[in-house]
Amino acid sequence: MMTHSSTFKLIEQDVWDWIINYIEVENKFYDYKFAPCPFAKSARLKGLVSVSVYESGSKADFIKKHTSELSGIHIMVFPTYVKWFFHLRWLIDKINNRVISKDYYLQYGLAVKTESKYPGIFNSQPYFIVIINKLSDVLKGHTALLNTTYYKDWTKEHYYNVVTRRQEKVSKWKQE
Repeated sequence: MMTHSSTFKLIEQDVWDWIINYIEVENKFYDYKFAPCPFAKSARLKGLVSVSVYESGSKADFIKKHTSELSGIHIMVFPTYVKWFFHLRWLIDKINNRVISKDYYLQYGLAVKTESKYPGIFNSQPYFIVIINKLSDVLKGHTALLNTTYYKDWTKEHYYNVVTRRQEKVSKWKQE
C-alpha cells in the first residue's frame, strides 16, 4: 500500500519521466524532426527545471507561493480535475500581469501522454500543469521555430492557447 508521501514522490517522478521521455524526444507529430519542446533538454541539463507537486490546501495559494520567487523553469503539477477550475485561469492571467515585467510567463495546460496518479475517480487523465518560463527565452525560441516547420500541423486552438494568448498578454503589458 502506498503512503501519502510516496504517492506524491511517484507523481513527481512521473512528471520527470514525461519531461525526459516525451517533451525532450523527437515526436511522430513533428515527423521526428522536433521534440514537443525543442529547448527542454538543454534547460533540464543546465539545472534550470524544477517540479512541485500539489498535495493539499488552496490551489491558488500553491500557485502564488511558487510565483513569489521566480527563477528558471518551474512546473506545478495538479490533479486532472483542476482543468475545470476556471478561477485558476483568471488567477494565472492576473499573475502574468505582474510577472511579465520580470521577464516570466505562466502557461497552463495538460501534460499529455501522462495518466494522473492522484487518487480519485476524476483523476485518471493527464495531469493539469502550470509552467513558469523565462519569457525572453520562450520568445527567442518561438522566433527560431518560426523559421521551421514546427508549427505546421498545430491546430488553431493549440496555437492560440500556446502562442497567441501569450503574445496578446505581452503586447498588452508593453502598451500599459
